[in-house]
Amino acid sequence: MLGSASADRAAASLPDPAAAPPWGSSVPPVYDVLFTHIEDNTPSGPLGSPQSRQNYLVHRNALLAMGTLAQSYEVPWSLQPDWKILRAALLYEDSAMTANTGGKNFLRFLREDLGVVIDPHSHENGGYNYTDVAHLLDSLGVGGTTVIGGHIWDPALPQFQEWDRYRVPVAGLQFPWAEWRGDVLMGSGTPGHVNDPLVSGVWRPRDRDHYFEDEETGNIVAVGQWRGLLSGASELHQLYVDGTVPQALMLTCSEHINPSKLIAPGGLAALEDTLIAPLAALRAEGIVELTDFTSLIDTWRTNFGSVGFVYDPETVTGVELASGEDVGDPRDPRRARGADPLPHAWLEACGPNPTSGRVEMRYQVRVGAAFRITILDAAGREVVRVRERVEAPGSHTVDWEAGDLPSGAYYVAIAEVAPGLTGARMSHGQPRAGAIKILLLR
Repeated sequence: MLGSASADRAAASLPDPAAAPPWGSSVPPVYDVLFTHIEDNTPSGPLGSPQSRQNYLVHRNALLAMGTLAQSYEVPWSLQPDWKILRAALLYEDSAMTANTGGKNFLRFLREDLGVVIDPHSHENGGYNYTDVAHLLDSLGVGGTTVIGGHIWDPALPQFQEWDRYRVPVAGLQFPWAEWRGDVLMGSGTPGHVNDPLVSGVWRPRDRDHYFEDEETGNIVAVGQWRGLLSGASELHQLYVDGTVPQALMLTCSEHINPSKLIAPGGLAALEDTLIAPLAALRAEGIVELTDFTSLIDTWRTNFGSVGFVYDPETVTGVELASGEDVGDPRDPRRARGADPLPHAWLEACGPNPTSGRVEMRYQVRVGAAFRITILDAAGREVVRVRERVEAPGSHTVDWEAGDLPSGAYYVAIAEVAPGLTGARMSHGQPRAGAIKILLLR
């Protein structure tokens, strides 16, 4: 489903299909952004205290190492800090500390020497708003972008950040003489990221009550985050391949690298093996184009004619095993905080869809284990067990014949089989986001 209210207008303004595509192949890449937020509780402790300085050094060293790693793979990486680490930089970056960064504060070194893009990020707590953060970045010599690095988008929530204020310049709270206007929204989130919208694409939100409707005259652009870059980007790329999304419309994806992963022992090496190197491989295959948010919008205007588009698959969340354990979305990197950040297996595609009976299911296994593939009805009940066996890492396919099942909507799900668990069911009568919906038409 193409979930944009502007889909009809977009179709009328698509670039000439006979023209050579600017991306140089018949299928465009998915435009992906890798970024890290530094929250307003970092560094820990009161500014000026020994604890604060020590924690600042830990994060400083980790961010420099991440910038070096990203540069070694030529993978763009965006750093989006909140106010506290910026005040700490102004306080702590003396000649002794900057000896290993060429006499520059570490943020300047990241941007000027390692090619890191630095955008403002703000929860607008503690008396600081986005303009204050942008002003602090200017003070450190790394200002200039107009990216609103994350916000609460839903006006029904008390934490709503009134993104539409930035249609005009906004004065700072700590620095009321400073003005700033953001015009690129990323990370349209919810408190705690527990119910973030699953969308991809670029659009200009009509207003706060019609956020996912494109308004061609709007002066703020939003970027859909989708889900984790590896499985998410491949999933979106398939939408181009199978014709679900026209190739003249931009699809987007992003992934947050939590700083806790960067400072953990062995965290950077694990990140290289599980994310950075695989992303570089996807780029080499032409599946993704790695970028930053500002450059992404420039590409959207140049190569995609500024056509606003939101891809919304109308996924719903929540799968529980029969034991009542919520296994979540297997492709959601948040499901394994503190553990392996990537799924052990995920569905890639099911087709033809709609089908009159036969469906080929393609899935990827990253870590060998026992997996179960099931067909679930709209109420989340298992109706067919397609396959259950131990799988080796790699790509796999299985064919399924619908037999005498009646016409209707069904869901294909894959789950790792744990000892003692029998069957799977959907919580609240809803299929999870990781399941793929198929239509059986007799």
